[in-house]
Amino acid sequence: MKKITLATLIGLVLTGCGGGGGDDSAAPQPPVETKPQLVMGTIDRIDPVNNEITVNGMPYQVNDVEYANKPLADGIALLQPQMMVELTALTKSNVTVSIEPTMVGIISDITANTFVVNGVTLDYKLDPELAGEWVMVSSLPVVTELGLGYKVLSVIKIEKDDFGNRYELEGRLTNLNEEDQTFKIGASTLVNFSKAANLDEIECDDDRQGIQCLTNADKQWVEVSGEMQGGIFMADEVEIDSDDAEGQEVEIEGIITDINSDKTKFTLNARNQFSINNQTKIEYNDQYVDKSMLAIGSFIEVEALNGVAQEIELDSDDSNVSGFREFEKKGILENITATSFTVNGFKIDIDSQIIIDNNEKLVDLDGFRVEVEGVIIGNRYVAREIERD
Repeated sequence: MKKITLATLIGLVLTGCGGGGGDDSAAPQPPVETKPQLVMGTIDRIDPVNNEITVNGMPYQVNDVEYANKPLADGIALLQPQMMVELTALTKSNVTVSIEPTMVGIISDITANTFVVNGVTLDYKLDPELAGEWVMVSSLPVVTELGLGYKVLSVIKIEKDDFGNRYELEGRLTNLNEEDQTFKIGASTLVNFSKAANLDEIECDDDRQGIQCLTNADKQWVEVSGEMQGGIFMADEVEIDSDDAEGQEVEIEGIITDINSDKTKFTLNARNQFSINNQTKIEYNDQYVDKSMLAIGSFIEVEALNGVAQEIELDSDDSNVSGFREFEKKGILENITATSFTVNGFKIDIDSQIIIDNNEKLVDLDGFRVEVEGVIIGNRYVAREIERD
């Protein structure tokens, strides 16, 4: 699948053409240089008569439709409202629409308020008649009591033959086992990547390559495709989403999944990192507010340049989808167990979502002064990031 550098909702960056004056107004003008256009979001509306779709409130003319880098012969006829898509174009005309779901697979179980697909249990109410059907799920990452989960945006029934009989799953990588060539996505689905054809082609942000990119990669958001076999996802392709906003002006919607204590750096959708400075404007209900309103779980739209947020708009209807609060502790790290440690005697829990700076191990920090940032879940203080102070 063609990956975008910011894999959430990215807006267009258009360069306008200024008008000339005098006798030169009718003269041929040099071509206007435009930046590549990337848009990602859910489809609001489809107009098959005019071959047009509306995404994030803007209409676009559809040139072709693809899924997993392969063109779909039926094109716009396969698109449905609330599908997550990526648009690529130099203008708003003749865009290429790439379908970008979070999961594709068979619904194996439905309860009153949940369903299971590809081994993942999702909180979403569905018609029980969809059990056993192929579906395409679009979602955003969200902090839950059990770690990083999914906020489901849409579940759409599909014909598997239209999409190549292809299972797909993305999420946070955990529990990597190099010997068995397995890892988990989240806490539930076991992925076997022994037959991933592209394993040697995986590249990291540093000089590592291949399976080394997966080592110590619990913080990575990954995408796999392949087939579910006996409850195990047998991957034939593994990709790592990375964030490279250098030189880009972007517009992204999503959920804050991590933010530091002084509100100067946050992570959107578990993989897109942004900084906040004194020039960043934050808006809520048509009024500018202080950055203190930003928190884990906030649903926002951010406009950024080179990774620095220029404007942030808090969603007034669903400004926080988790309700969790964050904390910060500094002091000597001690009393390490499999599930917790202490900082100056204060107990802090750990789970699969913990990130340790410089790829250190927790045991390496025993007895050292550290700074811990995390989230309060119920009465538990759960570490999200640790660094030497």
